[in-house]
Amino acid sequence: MKYGVHRMTWGKYFDPDDLKTFFEQVKATGADTVEFRPPDETLNGNKEKTAEIRRMAEDMGLQLLFCYGYPLGLDMRMPDPFARHYAEEHLKRAIEAAAALGGTEIGGVLYANWPTDYTKDVITPQIKRERAERCVESLRRVMPTAESYNIRLNLEILNRFENYIINTVDEGLAFIGQVESTHCGLLLDMFHMGIEEDDIPAAIRAAKGHIGQFHVSEPNRKIPYHNTRFNWREIGDVLREIGYDTTVTMETVMTFDDMATYNFRMWRDQMEDVSMASRIEAMREGIVFLKEQFGA
Repeated sequence: MKYGVHRMTWGKYFDPDDLKTFFEQVKATGADTVEFRPPDETLNGNKEKTAEIRRMAEDMGLQLLFCYGYPLGLDMRMPDPFARHYAEEHLKRAIEAAAALGGTEIGGVLYANWPTDYTKDVITPQIKRERAERCVESLRRVMPTAESYNIRLNLEILNRFENYIINTVDEGLAFIGQVESTHCGLLLDMFHMGIEEDDIPAAIRAAKGHIGQFHVSEPNRKIPYHNTRFNWREIGDVLREIGYDTTVTMETVMTFDDMATYNFRMWRDQMEDVSMASRIEAMREGIVFLKEQFGA
């Protein structure tokens, strides 16, 4: 397994216009991989800037992983076929961008806008079923693009408070079974599983062969090693048991300091010192801990 970090831990310190510094800070954590949204320059087709970003990552020995989310108003769940079409086209553009940057994976809530605004809707079993079917149909139209670029789309399983289409591994497996593509897998996240799954090791075992990305954090979104609510040694044993050998990414939210952390409902800082230097050191300690727990 390779171990990496998610740009979310940077919070307000993440500057999309200074990826060189960002990559240098990632290396300082001891990470092998880094996950972030494809840069706007690449999404907009700037080949020169894309080549520069790819070269920087390669020179630093970093593997790039990608996440993606839709602009407000674009959603595969909606009855409006035009809204679904534009969401499909946006995801296709993200696939092309990931491939141009040398990536092989895109993870995230690729089937819907995030986070769900429950104040404007009442979800019933029928509504959930109809909207899930629309998501499946849209993803089926996107998958030929993913297959042609050899990019795997990993659908993130979310807790009930953030979405309602896929909340458990069982639902995720049923969903991707309907999409019917070898390039459609799952992104498992310990934070969400800690809310929704009855038995986390059993859920991981059930997803064997379908896990494309694996996110870790403590139940309160802290960097692993801060508490004892998750049995990290057991999680590592299960991942090795099922032959999972790709990436383990720390997606942690340590501070309340930008719009993304607002969407995560992070109403307090979880570190006494929230400087970038302190965050780097905390991530470094987290990676050391994960390697100790997940190693043979």
